[in-house]
Amino acid sequence: MRKPRIFCPKLSSPTCACTNIKQIHHLAKVLRLKANDPVELFDGHGSVARGKIQDIAKANINFYVDDILHTKNPYKKLYQAIIPYMKKESLIYSIQKLVEVGIHSILVYRPDHLDQSLVKKDLSKLNLRLEEAMIGACEQSGCNHFPSIHYFTGLQKCIQSEHINRDFEGLFVLDTIANQLIKKNEILNLESIGIISGPESGYSETERGFMNECGLRSLKIGHYTLRAETAPVAGLSKFHNLLGEY
Repeated sequence: MRKPRIFCPKLSSPTCACTNIKQIHHLAKVLRLKANDPVELFDGHGSVARGKIQDIAKANINFYVDDILHTKNPYKKLYQAIIPYMKKESLIYSIQKLVEVGIHSILVYRPDHLDQSLVKKDLSKLNLRLEEAMIGACEQSGCNHFPSIHYFTGLQKCIQSEHINRDFEGLFVLDTIANQLIKKNEILNLESIGIISGPESGYSETERGFMNECGLRSLKIGHYTLRAETAPVAGLSKFHNLLGEY
């Protein structure tokens, strides 16, 4: 049986503790783990260790920790996804899959064509749920490197932020009306690659105009239109495939 993987941001030896209430409930009530059960611990920054449960309480789980190993990110290039807010289930799905296929950074923006079901909602309330989904995806997939995630009130502010590659050389727009496919020779020498994807209703004229002013190149992934939650995942997978990262 596979050892449960547990996110422990303050991983240390010879002991450490988990204080995440939802995680404690899952380990104790769902997986029914008990003292001396083996686990694998990781801190999201590349450190990983074998451990055993020392004791379980309502507010924390304590672990015995073996030697901590430091792992390198298996992906040579830096990958970034700029994605829109969308319905909660769709956004969580997209975040999970991006983590599972090797994303380094995620930027979430409020699109001009926001889904009507979200217009009057406080989108910031989604953020904690997204970060929980990222932790779950890392635990499930074996990823030891927790992606960074940032949130923006619009695409323009997102692109102008310090978290974007400033020369835009490796920043591409995934667009259903683009007439160019991704080509291997265009990306081989890039150190970082960013992909921008839009909502179900597409980019607004204002968003398109700003991206054109920035000189961003528009690309299409394939011959068919993808859903908003699958487009960035398919785009990232396409870049990985062209670069031999699988």
